Amino acid sequence: MNIGTTPRDALWAAVEAFDAEAAELELKRLFHGIPLSGAVATVVLPFLADVGDRWEDGSLSVAHEHFVSELVRRRLVTVSADARGAVTDDAPVVLLACPAGERHDMVLLCVALMLGERGVRTRFLGADTPVPAIATAARGTGADAVVLAATRPTVFTAHSSALRRLADDHPLYIAGKGADDHIGAEIGAVALTADPVRAVAELVGALARARGGW
Repeated sequence: MNIGTTPRDALWAAVEAFDAEAAELELKRLFHGIPLSGAVATVVLPFLADVGDRWEDGSLSVAHEHFVSELVRRRLVTVSADARGAVTDDAPVVLLACPAGERHDMVLLCVALMLGERGVRTRFLGADTPVPAIATAARGTGADAVVLAATRPTVFTAHSSALRRLADDHPLYIAGKGADDHIGAEIGAVALTADPVRAVAELVGALARARGGW
């Protein structure tokens, strides 16, 4: 890294060159010595905002976006393996997914990993998951809560009837730019705060109250 170049600058240079080895090294530097929740707040979310800005101004290609997203995803999973809290048999189960039509699941993955850091048993289904499949998985896992994320409100409202039925059986939470209190009321869900770190704290608190701790 050149004098005066920040790890973030060096990371972008590596991404632009499709240099996976250099990019992974810079990600390690950015994540070094930071707890998972801190890494999400100070590294991942600002970086994803950069990705979005570069996508909108046309300076980031589809190939670059996929390349950097997978690099960040792998680094998150690696860091979370070390950060995962002690999970007990009576720990709550939270199912997380993006409904059909939503392909952006990186922030939801951050939420899942931070829940794991707090000792929650998570079941992550990822992007573009049909609502019937989510409901089947929620029943099969005995989920104490279901968290769905979307960048557009229509991803939720397009499945409002099915989501109301899901909310009848499991506490349902929604997150992402497409979630707000109005949409939550329409489908019987609670809208989590936009800040993923605070959203995790809110959800853990709700789970603890519902179960009397664990």
